[in-house]
Amino acid sequence: MVIRETEEAFVLVQQHDHAELAGEAAARFADRFYMMERVEESPGMPEVTKEAIVLGVTEHDRGWIRPDDTPIWDDHLHAPCSFNEYPMLPKLVFYRMGVDELEEKHPYAALLSSMYYSVFEDIQTSEREDCLEFVHHEEERQQRISAKYSGVQQETLLLHRQILQTCDGISLYVCLNAPGIGKEDEHPWFKDGVPGSEPFGGGGLLQLNWQDESTVKSDPSPFDGPFSAKLREKHVPKARIREVGIAQAYEEAAWSEREIRFV
Repeated sequence: MVIRETEEAFVLVQQHDHAELAGEAAARFADRFYMMERVEESPGMPEVTKEAIVLGVTEHDRGWIRPDDTPIWDDHLHAPCSFNEYPMLPKLVFYRMGVDELEEKHPYAALLSSMYYSVFEDIQTSEREDCLEFVHHEEERQQRISAKYSGVQQETLLLHRQILQTCDGISLYVCLNAPGIGKEDEHPWFKDGVPGSEPFGGGGLLQLNWQDESTVKSDPSPFDGPFSAKLREKHVPKARIREVGIAQAYEEAAWSEREIRFV
């Protein structure tokens, strides 16, 4: 879950819903950023297209579909457990499961997702055996798939991975920051801009700001024009959680949908 806390409730967004918003952003990235003219055909493999890259962004969190059906409680933080605090071993299992499923849809999309997950700081810096094994497994996957897409230049592949990282960050910005919040009160991840967005930031990082409660401005804009996208979420009252627990309170809460305009 992606979680934002208010005074009276926790706002919960399922990871796959957040990823769909990231995919909407990727679909509206200006075509020049995809550098498709530098991609040669790979005989016998599904074609590398902008649509395949957008698929990789949209589906990169599909491993969370099952666990996000029911949130779990973090006894230490006294809050629902977010993706950031989720126990490492099951998180790695879900990551791998999601990339496995994505590879069946399109190997290149899975390659981007695998590259993204395997450089997560909490995994890369860990000396846990399960983290080391995960990184090794994903590096082998990346070598296997990359060999079949030898017509894609390494610089282009890395740029496509950064499109995934940047669109993930754009969506997380919307999920983690209250609508209309001032820059000084933003989540610390975005104080300096969207991590990994250097290729699209005109020499720096993309800077995002809420203009009002439904409009986010990107400076500079990587998009081909203004667009609107929707985000599904649940507001789960804290009082109800205390009465019946997080699982039932979440089940009872109604879905709501926000429309966000990007300019």
